[in-house]
Amino acid sequence: MRLYEFQAKKIFREEGIPTPQGGVASTSEETEEIATRIMGAVAIKAQVLVGGRGLAGGIRFANDPEDAKRKAKEVLNSHIKGEKVQRLLVEEKIGIRDELYAGVTIDQDARTPVVVATSEGGVDIEAAAERFPERIVKKNIDIFRGLGDYEARGIAKRIGLDQQIARSFTGILKILYRIFKKYDAELVEINPLALSTEATLVAVDAKLNIDPRSLFRHRDIVSDADREIHLPTHGPIYRELRASEAGLSSYFELSGNLGIISDGAGTGMLTLDLVKDFGGDPANFCELGALGDPESMRRAVEVVLSNPNIEVLLVSLIGGLTRMDYMAEGIANYIREKGSRVPVVVRMTGTLEEEGRRILGEVGVDSYTDLYKTVQEAVRLAGGR
Repeated sequence: MRLYEFQAKKIFREEGIPTPQGGVASTSEETEEIATRIMGAVAIKAQVLVGGRGLAGGIRFANDPEDAKRKAKEVLNSHIKGEKVQRLLVEEKIGIRDELYAGVTIDQDARTPVVVATSEGGVDIEAAAERFPERIVKKNIDIFRGLGDYEARGIAKRIGLDQQIARSFTGILKILYRIFKKYDAELVEINPLALSTEATLVAVDAKLNIDPRSLFRHRDIVSDADREIHLPTHGPIYRELRASEAGLSSYFELSGNLGIISDGAGTGMLTLDLVKDFGGDPANFCELGALGDPESMRRAVEVVLSNPNIEVLLVSLIGGLTRMDYMAEGIANYIREKGSRVPVVVRMTGTLEEEGRRILGEVGVDSYTDLYKTVQEAVRLAGGR
């Protein structure tokens, strides 16, 4: 979940990183007011979550309040890569002597945080790494020890900073790492980190991407109105969030084509193991847990089948406290409402299983009692051996 620049900079300021003075405007009149307070040249920056806004005309500069108002009118309500501009960040224009880069992200191979820094700021970090790989410094961080002072100083030295600037840069690196941990970040980045004409370091831009699965710890960061804008609209994380909102006990996405829903963790893990043993490729693990009502099952089917990779849905149920007629009703309700683009195979045994089979039969779904045979049939339909 990527924050807007103004949100990221607010956090940066609160944690001690210098940023340009300014404010957020949603009208040209508000832009003029902020520019008047700044009493100097300003940068007018579209607040969008897509990249490349500068090349798309989303960043303008103005020398006086009247000019700022005029340029704000041009940017507001325009579209940048399909996203409508509804807010502007209006800031003092910083005189820049040099541009650096500082960031913290996750090294997926090492499975640790990694601090990245370079003296080649102001350009895309991937592009800089291709052009000047020797100028990119990366330092993996022990999650238990954190970023040590000596490590931060070493990074500053390796990118060639003089002693005075290195001291400020070291402090900013430490703060960035603190933000990374505090906000469950996937990326925290300053690009460019400007060395101003007054020999100070200022975060001219700011990025903060938070793991959306940690939002329950950060409700204060985004308003309810912003949630739909910030949250992913497709992909595995989107489905994990939908499963959480639906109250499902657990949902984890895998890489296969055979969707799995179970009414308990043990049943689900056994079913997943059998799918692998019989040559299938699981697409997910989805457990209802204590939920035993038709609507919970309907929601589970909806979440799992929203994965476009799924070619077969296998539902594995054991009716102890869970009523099989309720589970069947949930599956049937989904099929009546939306149909099913894939074959649905159900293993059902236990409380009121006969009524459950009758309900499933009404919507053309075959059900079985033997788990082995059920899994083998699902794997066959999914193209396994």
